Amino acid sequence: MMKTAPAVAVIALACALGAAVSQERPAAPAGAAPAAASAARFPSYDPRYPPPPGTPPAQVFQLSQDFPKTYAADTFAWEKIDFKAFPNEYLRAVLNYCLEGNVDVDFRVQDNPVRKWYHAPWLHDDGAQFGGGREWRRGMTRERMSRPFELHTQQTGRGQNWAVGFYNDRGGVGLGKVWLTADGRPDPSKSTFPPNTVACKLLFTDAPVEQVPYLRNGKVWTANIYPDTNYDKPRVDREMRLLQLDVAVKDPRLARSTGWVFGTFVYDGGSPGKTVWDRMSPVGLSWGDDQAVRTDAQRNGVFVNTALTQTRINSFLVEQPGWDYGDRAYVRHHGLGGRVNGPIDSPVSSCVSCHGRAGTFAKAADPVNRGRPMAMAVFSASKPSEYPMDKFDEFFKPIPDGAHVETQDGSQFMTTDYSLQVTGGIRNYYQNLRSQPVAPVAAEAGRATRNFKAAVPVDLSNAPALPRVDRDAD
Repeated sequence: MMKTAPAVAVIALACALGAAVSQERPAAPAGAAPAAASAARFPSYDPRYPPPPGTPPAQVFQLSQDFPKTYAADTFAWEKIDFKAFPNEYLRAVLNYCLEGNVDVDFRVQDNPVRKWYHAPWLHDDGAQFGGGREWRRGMTRERMSRPFELHTQQTGRGQNWAVGFYNDRGGVGLGKVWLTADGRPDPSKSTFPPNTVACKLLFTDAPVEQVPYLRNGKVWTANIYPDTNYDKPRVDREMRLLQLDVAVKDPRLARSTGWVFGTFVYDGGSPGKTVWDRMSPVGLSWGDDQAVRTDAQRNGVFVNTALTQTRINSFLVEQPGWDYGDRAYVRHHGLGGRVNGPIDSPVSSCVSCHGRAGTFAKAADPVNRGRPMAMAVFSASKPSEYPMDKFDEFFKPIPDGAHVETQDGSQFMTTDYSLQVTGGIRNYYQNLRSQPVAPVAAEAGRATRNFKAAVPVDLSNAPALPRVDRDAD
């Protein structure tokens, strides 16, 4: 007889489809702003897939880019919560902060009546015709697809996942310093975010409810994405369901280490919560990667690794063989060795590991590599049992917070304070320059001199494409 999952979660935190007609249009000039926001400095969505003519502006995503220069001297509910001892309470306090005002405006965050939030620029176009740039309805970018059976035992097909992220005013100050520069070029050396910067990301999937029952009665958006995970056809409108929600806080208590607390939630349609947001169940929380712990690093599946000290996992969500979960949520994998990752994320990395490798090539005088991102993980391994342990220290060593230089494979990179959105934007900016007849990306090299003599522009039209900041490589 199949056992039945408990009706009420006793949370033990031990680590805390419908298709429409294609709307492809001829590509607009690279970097061109949307017609509805021609005064905007940064475009809002992929110019290859604009909204149909006559679409009301209120239905079109607009990048929140009025970045502030200062932020309010606020206090925050999570500041008094020990995230190590009370991870669930900490995550709920952060989630409530992220939802306040945003739920009322359906996450058009610049219209939040309580506090404005801001989007990272240059995620609209990664240079590929069938790339992962922002879609025009919700501003979502493509995330790692869900492989069969990763989300549920009934999931027989691949799931297409897209997400939109945003920062509070403190994060907005940080984004402005990077992107609102005198010469218009992003400055990664300015990407040190203030204390209590908060980032929030909503992740949606087109996986059907019939295959992932815990998606029932959740939040539904329509997004302009690809018909399927082959990613080789023009975009269409598809129905998406909220699956995962990620948060990150630059917690001052971690100033001498990673600087950040990362947490992730999964939607649990079978939980007793009254609202969608009450039914978001914490998967886990982490503030480090326990470099010294290699226990179970090559173990597949889902489990609680009690050797980890910088991770808190919600053990209630760990899949138990033989349970009939009905429409209750459960998790089939975490990150490598039981580290924190969400259900959409790769089982060979972790939140802290991936985001810690947010960095961009540091040598301005090398135009061919300008914009090249750090490698985030060993994505050639599709599951932990395939992970090459000789690479473990490279990807799980602690990375300090703030903008600073790190070395990877003999190259120096300027880190972007755990923001993959900043790294991805910088990569896309320089990839876009490569599509121009002559890309003057070496011009900054001459600006270090007192007379600001510009270097001769360099033609990169035949240069290889920069690697994408893409977690779908496995």
